[in-house]
Amino acid sequence: MQKNSGRLLWVRIGRLKVNDLVEDYINNVLDEKRPEFGGKRVCPFASRELETNKLMIAEVGDKSLVDLIDDFKNSKYDSALLVIKDNIPADQTNDFKIFVNKLLEAQGLGDHKNICFNPNDEATVDGYNPRSLAPYFMVNIAPREILSKAAKTLRKTNYYDRLPDEYLSFLKIKDRPKSK
Repeated sequence: MQKNSGRLLWVRIGRLKVNDLVEDYINNVLDEKRPEFGGKRVCPFASRELETNKLMIAEVGDKSLVDLIDDFKNSKYDSALLVIKDNIPADQTNDFKIFVNKLLEAQGLGDHKNICFNPNDEATVDGYNPRSLAPYFMVNIAPREILSKAAKTLRKTNYYDRLPDEYLSFLKIKDRPKSK
């Protein structure tokens, strides 16, 4: 899918595959530089993983969540983005994240954690809510070490400066990072 200046390409949605919609979301929402995030990309790392074929994208359906986690564990991918087409209410996002972390532990992936993208989540930064633009509920699974390193890198920038305390809490960031 091509970039479109930060706007999602929802044409022909009935004919697009799940992977196309997910890639479109990564390229046109998560990879967009936004003033709400200090002029940085919403997620500075997702597009690179997609471009270098380090991101497994799979849909829960024919295979269960446990089977897909096992597939990821036995794959060459660095991280996974698992799509769940069910409509999961925003107030269940955190419980689902805890559930997935328990599955990861049971599957021998305790050194990994997950981040859920729920289009029903309402957390905003200056009125902008990138998760609300997600085509589906998605579970990103990545090594804790890589996620921690990424967060430390972002803490050294102005990425978090405009995020309200509620959004920082939503992201589970306890102390407001100080930009240099």
